[in-house]
Amino acid sequence: MLGAWTDPSAAPAPKEAIDWAVDLARHGIPIETLLRAYRIGHGEFWQFWLTLLSARVDDPSLLAETSAATSAYTFSYVDAALAPIIDEYLRERERLARRAQSLGEAELRRVLRGDAVDVGLASERMRYQLDRWHTGFIVWSDADDEIDDTQQLDRAGARVAEVLRGTESLIVPAGRSVLYGWVGSSRRHDGVIAHLDIDGVHVCVGSPGRGVAGFRRTHDQAGLARRVARLSTPVPAFLDYRDCAVVALLCDDVDRAREFVAEVLGDTLERDDADRLLDTVSVYQHEGLSLSRAAERLHVHRNTVAYRVRRVVEASTENDGDSLHLRVAVELAKIVGPVADGGHRREA
Repeated sequence: MLGAWTDPSAAPAPKEAIDWAVDLARHGIPIETLLRAYRIGHGEFWQFWLTLLSARVDDPSLLAETSAATSAYTFSYVDAALAPIIDEYLRERERLARRAQSLGEAELRRVLRGDAVDVGLASERMRYQLDRWHTGFIVWSDADDEIDDTQQLDRAGARVAEVLRGTESLIVPAGRSVLYGWVGSSRRHDGVIAHLDIDGVHVCVGSPGRGVAGFRRTHDQAGLARRVARLSTPVPAFLDYRDCAVVALLCDDVDRAREFVAEVLGDTLERDDADRLLDTVSVYQHEGLSLSRAAERLHVHRNTVAYRVRRVVEASTENDGDSLHLRVAVELAKIVGPVADGGHRREA
């Protein structure tokens, strides 16, 4: 080409070079390695070419002019030849990434369905080790802007994974405004996240679980916590399954739960101060039926606590402020409590 001074920008990439680039992509060798190989090749060729020129050209001015012209020529050639080589490399990497993602997503669906899986193969396809402890979480947003929503969810998912302190994480989109995530570690982490408030998103977390079954269970628990959160008014920014496990079980059938609450609590839910009365009873129950401790937590007089508890008990079907039915009804009322006009949840 140099001898005929052929246009270097029209140079086709050699088939062997394209095949080599595709082979590098299949072996996971980074594109920087490919580019460095061409820089080295270009440098070697240039030294070889300068040696030839120096042996044939005695005139320093002519040697300088020829060197400059051929240097520009070889740079133009490498640029032209590299363009299709890089394109083929990137296309192959993208094809492999799509295939790996497809295999990983298919394997994830199998794991979540409860299908029998090969742990090693599933871990390889999902790029996440299943033979360890896992904590599952779900992140979702109510935003209307899809672009901002996606970016916000990605940041939130990474932040949750960081806070949960795993040695590796798996985060996958599960819809327009939802992310599923897991963090894995070699040992169980039982620490409770006291507060996790990320603007514009909601987070629910399951309890730690081990192995494939634990991976699936902690995800299911995060889903149950999300269900409770979405029934709540307002929707909390963060909810741990361990803080709502009982309610999650009890409100599996929301309509039946509302019927139960209405039957047990009676006229209490029709009162304007229903929320305050039920909150007082809940604190009273959680404080072991101690009027003094409940009053201290609520910053009211113990007689006020006694009065509120009595009003709820008198309106209910129960005779005891500590009865199982009343405890359940009070907890459920916070989430699914009906009103007298047809069982709709109370407005906050």
